[in-house]
Amino acid sequence: MSLFALAQETPMPLPNVIHSQVDPAAITKVTRLFNNTLGTMLAELVQNARRAGATSIDLDVAEAEDGKWLVIADDGAGIADPAVILALGRSGWDEEIAAREDPAGMGVFSLAGRQVEIRSHPRAGGEAWQVSIAPGDWESGTPIPVARCDQPFGTEIRLLLDDEWAKTLEVAAIGAARYCPTPIRFRGSQLAQSDWLADAAVIVETDGVRIGLFNATRAAHYQPLINFHGLTVPCTLPSVDEKERSWWARIDIVDAPALQLVLPARGEMVENDALDALRDTVRKIIYSHIASLGSHRLPFAQWAEARQLGVDLPEATPLLRGWTPAKADLNSVSDGSGLIPAGELVLMEHFGAPLEQCAAFALARDGRFEGRLADPDDAMAGYGWYDALPRITVLRFEIERDGAAHVFDSDTLSDLESGTVDRLALVVEITGSRPETLTVAAPVVIDYDDAHHWGFEEANILLASRDAISPDELVELLEASCFCASDDREADSWETQNDRFLLDAREMATRLLLGDDAALVERLRAIISYRAQWFVPEGRQFAAVIGRNAIDIRIEPVTPAPAS
Repeated sequence: MSLFALAQETPMPLPNVIHSQVDPAAITKVTRLFNNTLGTMLAELVQNARRAGATSIDLDVAEAEDGKWLVIADDGAGIADPAVILALGRSGWDEEIAAREDPAGMGVFSLAGRQVEIRSHPRAGGEAWQVSIAPGDWESGTPIPVARCDQPFGTEIRLLLDDEWAKTLEVAAIGAARYCPTPIRFRGSQLAQSDWLADAAVIVETDGVRIGLFNATRAAHYQPLINFHGLTVPCTLPSVDEKERSWWARIDIVDAPALQLVLPARGEMVENDALDALRDTVRKIIYSHIASLGSHRLPFAQWAEARQLGVDLPEATPLLRGWTPAKADLNSVSDGSGLIPAGELVLMEHFGAPLEQCAAFALARDGRFEGRLADPDDAMAGYGWYDALPRITVLRFEIERDGAAHVFDSDTLSDLESGTVDRLALVVEITGSRPETLTVAAPVVIDYDDAHHWGFEEANILLASRDAISPDELVELLEASCFCASDDREADSWETQNDRFLLDAREMATRLLLGDDAALVERLRAIISYRAQWFVPEGRQFAAVIGRNAIDIRIEPVTPAPAS
């Protein structure tokens, strides 16, 4: 074996200690540290100028033979040591700013890979200087000459613009200026500034932040909620939804060193104890503000959370939405009922469209529950007033025909054919502190379950009598109980499916209540109304005699109504 091979096999001895370090090769990757968008670059440079104590920042475009140059100038403290601008991770800021804002020496590297000229004159003393950095200099480590120059106090950065950045520069400048506390001018004109918490219902200042509460549709999770002196970033923050109010927060950072941004891009928050504490503070402020309003409609779980946070809220205002019977078609928009004080309410459990629709029809005729029925609201379960409310837990139709008893409820179909019956009653079972069972005379029941039937034509319509319901009422009841539009991509539109259903339902209702001849007339009337009536000339009318083998149609003027 050769000495070379033996040396290769000899293991390297373990070190006694290790320590953190940055490999010099890291500088060769700086063009990939930032996403190099114009907005990112402007945000970083504006932040640097603000930290330097600038009273204003000027953005301009200078024309030159080699193209357009963006000029960013400020009247801040300036940079005493030119070396810090290319020292990755070395910020050069004083201890106070370093502790407060964690600048980390990354900002200028947002320019990495571009042609840049920098001039600066430090206010604390020292000469004005300038450097010119070529695109390749950012990674190569090539020495860059530093020259003296004539420069007022502050810093000026010139950046060669490509065509795409030149087109979007003004929009990016407006975005950088909007929430920045330092005034920014673009080509000599002051850009608009806004308060990040404008339109907040309330603003609370605490622990170096301003917290604004908003009562509106909640911001999407990807929208910025935290403002770092003009740099806005998204963050998951608590929100609290009441029945009619939705509370969420925005944060304006004033002086909160423990709240930090993920480096180098500064596009999101560092998840740490300080951020968790901020979230708890936001939650408590929301609940405290709700308490100051005097009343609320918070779900019980959030009411309990408020109490755990030390916010003593009364129970939610005892209001519930009036009961609206379910419809077979989930896309059918129902206006619903308004809010009702819970004092005398009875909760109606869910039983499905046919049972609920037919029960609602019978209960409306009976009148004993008028204005007293409410939809359950599980979010309110836990409040004393809600848990004490009686509930209708059973709806059952009892039917007698030809001496035999039948039932239609959530589990059982009567299997009777359509027509009149000898007895039809709705049985209502109520649980609560005083359980009771009520029997209500029922005019009609639609014995139907879409899990067992192919279509509404198979529905069995059972009547207490032929005059128990009108054709129009029965059509409306059939639609609510049985119509469910197909969402298959090959199916007709919802409107077309609904029109076809109503046409068939009207013929069925008319035949059942008025007989076959009336059903034929109704069918023909519906067809003519749908297909032909629209082209009858104004002021004229058609008179038709339609036979099996011939049709006689005449057009004639409309006879004026006699004067009264």
